[in-house]
Amino acid sequence: MRCRTFAVSRKLTEEFGVSGSAPAPVQRHSHDPLRLPRSCAAPGAYVEHASEGLPLANLALALYDEGLVTEKDSEERLPELVKVGLKRLMEAVLGDLVFVAPLDLAVSSTLSGCEGYSVEEGEHVPQTYWLALELNPDLETCLVGSRLLALEESVPGLGRTALEVAQTAGARTAGCWSPLFVQELASYIYWRGASSQEEWIEELESSGEDPEEYSFSPEQYEDGFPVDWAISTKRVLDGFSLIQALDHPDPTVGDVAEKLCEVIRLMDQGAMFPGAQETDREPVYRGALIRWDGDDPVQQVIDDHIEYANQGCDGYTTLCSVWDVKITREAFAEWLKRYRLGLQLYKSLDQLLVMLHTCEKEE
Repeated sequence: MRCRTFAVSRKLTEEFGVSGSAPAPVQRHSHDPLRLPRSCAAPGAYVEHASEGLPLANLALALYDEGLVTEKDSEERLPELVKVGLKRLMEAVLGDLVFVAPLDLAVSSTLSGCEGYSVEEGEHVPQTYWLALELNPDLETCLVGSRLLALEESVPGLGRTALEVAQTAGARTAGCWSPLFVQELASYIYWRGASSQEEWIEELESSGEDPEEYSFSPEQYEDGFPVDWAISTKRVLDGFSLIQALDHPDPTVGDVAEKLCEVIRLMDQGAMFPGAQETDREPVYRGALIRWDGDDPVQQVIDDHIEYANQGCDGYTTLCSVWDVKITREAFAEWLKRYRLGLQLYKSLDQLLVMLHTCEKEE
């Protein structure tokens, strides 16, 4: 994905200019972060347009209470102190990632600051602070088809459950490309909202168009996968069945079942990142790319989506999650707990994808 996505981005950067203009007090950076994907120094954090008064002090105190900054860091200015603490938390929980995208955490007194805009300094102390996760588009593809079929053979329902849990965990964190979610995207891009071949043909015929004139149909998308449940949301096995699978003769099957139990437990505890609804735009990237194999139609749809998004970039953002947090020490402490739990789910998802991936040479 990396080469193709960046090739699309480079091509579109040359062909399209930035449309529209920003309000007077807000000014875009010279490079639109969507047209030329921002290079995140992830895992890390950056602080934009941050008042060094009470708001950042309370965030620094919350980080101190969690042991993420210490007296040894006291010589740092408040923005740097906050950055150091947040970076330590992200590195401690995430460590090295394989399949999920690196994240960058932005902290700002304004939502515009989180999005890479420069904003004129206001006179009033903000009552809330904005924190946002930005996705690095540098994403590894996880090919799961062969492994899921093997899991189904070992424990009926385990492969289907693994796919459902993985894509659900992805959707609850930084978003996920999967056969199911990409089918929904294709419905929007190609099929005028139709979710089946029948609906699409009915839509075309109602407008007097011939389906034969179109080269990519819902049926063709579905034919790109060898089993119907590749495009499914059904979780077949419950917790008791997964616990039974822990004792499977093949220890790698038990490992997958154990990781699924862990991911489900985190989701039951409420682990998640919020969406980016506060921006009034759609996130253009996702945190995980799950494909059945290298021949499925998923990548084709994603590439067309990236091109489509670049042509209408004002409707998209590179942010995937946004929080607005009151500037009290207690509110920042509560946010840290929820943020840590979301990071734990994101890390567990990455570990699960490592277990499900099959190299193309192995297939």
